Amino acid sequence: MTEHDIRRLIEDVRQGALPRRSFIQRLVSLGLTAPMASMLLVNAGVAQVAATPPVYKPTKRGGGGALKLLFWQGPTLLNPHFATGTKDNEGSRLIPEPLAPWAAA
Repeated sequence: MTEHDIRRLIEDVRQGALPRRSFIQRLVSLGLTAPMASMLLVNAGVAQVAATPPVYKPTKRGGGGALKLLFWQGPTLLNPHFATGTKDNEGSRLIPEPLAPWAAA
């Protein structure tokens, strides 16, 4: 596939004759990665536009209000760097919210 063919496919996506998903699947089948194929569309000005941002609707239980936690012994520090015990570690986890917990050996 030549550059001219890719530009023609991008133009087809721009006109709506070719869906974005089909465009990306074709380029992936040629050996390009999906993010690279998507970037070709972004650079050509055919970025996918979100209609409207989703509106936040709180669920019934909690209703988006204050979060209350009950510990057997309440945390005294919310700074994870100064946390010395389990109670402080658990209390301070809510602020930085790590993606994966770690355990000391």
